[in-house]
Amino acid sequence: MIKLEHITLCYGDKLVLDRFSLELPAEGLTALSGPSGCGKTTLLRVMAGLERPEAGEVSGMDPARAALLFQEDRLLPWRRVRQHITDVLPRSRRGEGERWLAFAELEGEGDVYPAALSGGMARRLALARCAALGGEVLLLDEPFAGVDRTRTARLLDRLRGLGVPIVLATHQPQVLAACDAVIALEGPPLRRV
Repeated sequence: MIKLEHITLCYGDKLVLDRFSLELPAEGLTALSGPSGCGKTTLLRVMAGLERPEAGEVSGMDPARAALLFQEDRLLPWRRVRQHITDVLPRSRRGEGERWLAFAELEGEGDVYPAALSGGMARRLALARCAALGGEVLLLDEPFAGVDRTRTARLLDRLRGLGVPIVLATHQPQVLAACDAVIALEGPPLRRV
């Protein structure tokens, strides 16, 4: 189990997490579902070690070994599609670039720049780059925004095939239905429904 215990975090005077506790399965796909602004992104950032709470702790995972997909694609306009993948791979795995392009159904797009991609294609590239990092846990913030339903289903199958625990924040009913566990949330401050 991945455990978040008594996490408290504020942004200025806004209390986002107030002694928040949650247990997440250490396998399969777990969805965090809730309205925009309730604290799902903040929770993922705490799990990834990017936000330090005022109190509480995360156990059952090492944030340094997690891969986080941000809500924004964060693609570099001066790097080609293939380079976005190979840049994150260790030298010994650079030959895997085409595998990850196929994972994202971006075969044939390796030599173009991000400006030539549609929104859904850019999102799939960002997702493939995150998965290629090889994290022991994948933390995905709205991973299928702009991706059509058919591709989303295939990507979910491919993610499941990676064999690592995945925690994702989503509003999409199709994605929620495909996950092994769904945790309904509301806030702020973040709390289970």
